[in-house]
Amino acid sequence: MKEIIEIIKSKVLARNWSFSQISNLKTTIEELAQETYSELSLIERYSIVRDTRVNDMFVGMIIEDVFREIVMTTLRGEIAEIIRNLLENATVNFGGNMNEVSERSVGGESHEERPTDEKKSSKNKK
Repeated sequence: MKEIIEIIKSKVLARNWSFSQISNLKTTIEELAQETYSELSLIERYSIVRDTRVNDMFVGMIIEDVFREIVMTTLRGEIAEIIRNLLENATVNFGGNMNEVSERSVGGESHEERPTDEKKSSKNKK
């Protein structure tokens, strides 16, 4: 299980998180769980299920569905715990926004190559 936790942790740390992903953790956790589940081998999935006690909730379900549900529930829990632990020590940096408007475009200095009193070219006249 430690290997699976390391896989999850590396996935969480490798992402550049947006505010919407952090604020909607349920969806983010589900996406990470689905992604992790699809990458796990059958042996890794079995290692998660192996020590789980079956309860009445699974009566009447197909074993494949029970297997998947147990693995997904475990993955969701692990992912939520890892994200919670990482967020406790996280810092937020609002700088470096790629969508910033340049100073010139909001009334700053004019462009040096083309002065504002430049005369129109005779080519543009009709």
